[in-house]
Amino acid sequence: MSNSSHPFDYLETLGQSASLYRAQPPAEQTDLSYWQGVGFLLDGQHYMVQVGSISEILPVPQTTPLPGVHRWVRGLANVRGRLIPVVSLGDFLKSNQGHYVSSQPNHNNRILVIGKKDIAVGLIVDEVKGIQQFTVNSHSDEIPATIPQSVHPFTRGSYFKDQHYVVFSIEGLVTNERFLKAASE
Repeated sequence: MSNSSHPFDYLETLGQSASLYRAQPPAEQTDLSYWQGVGFLLDGQHYMVQVGSISEILPVPQTTPLPGVHRWVRGLANVRGRLIPVVSLGDFLKSNQGHYVSSQPNHNNRILVIGKKDIAVGLIVDEVKGIQQFTVNSHSDEIPATIPQSVHPFTRGSYFKDQHYVVFSIEGLVTNERFLKAASE
């Protein structure tokens, strides 16, 4: 058997030929970074909160009413041995418009449990739509015209993918003086 007919020589020649005709891998894209949010519906509008700003999502628990609070405060709930106030986010936002119309609860309602600035609260939303992911460079400061003015102070722009997803600021909510003063006057 000559050196040129040795199986390893043949494989080496075949490997060299294959490397001449192989496709180059695409250049790695390291400039893409993503923003993730939990999508939810409120009065037919799509919103998102940043993933890290909520600790859990739960079905709306039974609440114990509290005397002397605004109607948007639904009461206290026992969540795994911890008492948290439960607030209808839609009712809170509507109450800022000068009139009060209580939203009707349904089986799709969920609470987003937040814990910010030593405040733990459950926010009732109409429906949770799951995790949404967007490239950071697709963010816009634009707020769709369909978003009520009473919501604008709590928004931080939007993302667009098949529709607008408005970023709802939990930080803006829990630092809002009207939200912090739930006692009715």
